[in-house]
Amino acid sequence: MTQRERFLAMAVGGLFVVIAFQWGFNRYRDAIKFRDNRLAGLQNEANTLNEKLLAGAYADRQMGEYMVRSLPSNPERAQSTYQSWLLGTVREAGLRDAGVDPVSDAPVGDLYYRYGFRVSGKTSLDGLVGLLHDFYARDYLHRIRELNFGPSRTGDLNVEMTIDAISLNNAAIDAKIPERDSWRVAKSLDETRQAILNRNFFQPPNQPPVYAGDATLVAVKGEQTDVRLKVDDPEGTDVTYELEGELPEWASFKADSGTFTFDPPADPEDGEESGDASAAPDKEPLQVVVRMTDTGYPRRQIEKTLVVKLENPPPPKEPDPLPPKFDDATQTYLTALVQGRDDWTAWMNVRTRGETLKLQVGDSFEIGSMKGSVKSVSARLVLLEIGGKEYELRPSGKLSEAVALESPEQPKETDAAAEDGSEESGETPAADEDGESDSEEVVMEAGEAPSPQPVDEAAAKDESETAEETATEAPASSSEQTETPSEEPTPQSQLD
Repeated sequence: MTQRERFLAMAVGGLFVVIAFQWGFNRYRDAIKFRDNRLAGLQNEANTLNEKLLAGAYADRQMGEYMVRSLPSNPERAQSTYQSWLLGTVREAGLRDAGVDPVSDAPVGDLYYRYGFRVSGKTSLDGLVGLLHDFYARDYLHRIRELNFGPSRTGDLNVEMTIDAISLNNAAIDAKIPERDSWRVAKSLDETRQAILNRNFFQPPNQPPVYAGDATLVAVKGEQTDVRLKVDDPEGTDVTYELEGELPEWASFKADSGTFTFDPPADPEDGEESGDASAAPDKEPLQVVVRMTDTGYPRRQIEKTLVVKLENPPPPKEPDPLPPKFDDATQTYLTALVQGRDDWTAWMNVRTRGETLKLQVGDSFEIGSMKGSVKSVSARLVLLEIGGKEYELRPSGKLSEAVALESPEQPKETDAAAEDGSEESGETPAADEDGESDSEEVVMEAGEAPSPQPVDEAAAKDESETAEETATEAPASSSEQTETPSEEPTPQSQLD
């Protein structure tokens, strides 16, 4: 055998070995797959059998429950027992003109017997909800097959319903009526009515009222205080109030308006002697609980705890000063501006008093409602400072009509200029209260010019006495002019 033939024989042999290995592997894989499928099938069969066992156990348990809830297996007894219970339930629910009549009864296979009843009558929506609650609360094997109700002419509801009840063939002949309520009804009758009746299908849900007042109410000792609660309702409906607990003797509450009235004793010791501990200032504040309910649909309610705090009355307010019966400033005139050796003097005649005030720079005065000081005096006017402001008053002018200056400036005329003018003329221009051309004499010697040189003391004394005599004559002349009849109103006529 040649070398080529040997290689060919080896190749053919290797090919047969591969084919044999592939065939053996496929047989092994098929056997594993068949075994897995068989195990899965057996597992499914076992699960199916377990489910059937569980379903049988559940059915047996369910049948046990049905046996407890079933009517007696005797058809006549079952029908009579259920009809009696149904009639009593209908009457307890307030159904008027109630009727409970059997309509049909028929066996269903060999498992149970079915009985039909028709209930009719008149009641309100509240009564219908109570009837349905009592029906489903009783743990019978029954159901409402059909329910019809509608409004009547009297405003009630005409109710008609068809009910089915069954009795198992294997149930006891003398089966007792179940006394316990069904677990299917989780809520009480009041909760059921609240959930069904208090519902508005045409508007958003009603929101509860909101208390917008202070949480602390203040009661002043010795004074009667009325405090009205401030409550806002989002829908704008009326709010009713209810107080929980009792109030002390000095407090009361009006439920119709939500108003507290407090009248604590003025002296805290009185409250302690009478046994009213809440009136003492060292005791804890009084707490009250108020329930607020709106009139929306359905009604919403909130509770608010308020604190009543006792406070002492405020100190009495000082009475305001009475206005003067008559203001002397309205009858005070600047009658003259008199120049002396040292300074100018303003003569103000207070007619209501019958006196003349001689004021110089720096002097203070208080005439009626005007209180101030003299800031400057010149030959033409006097500058007054009243209430922090400057006022200008000219001869024959009223003090009450003094002109207020916008800015505190000195008058243009200075004392030096006034002296120069007086030297040239020898007299000071002035007017009386009647506005006439008569003028007061200036207290200085005519033709005498001021000189810085020293003067004789005796001569100065004589000049001072002469100035005083002249000044005395001037007010006398002014007062005489005041007494004479004139167009100016007198103080008495001004008062009238």
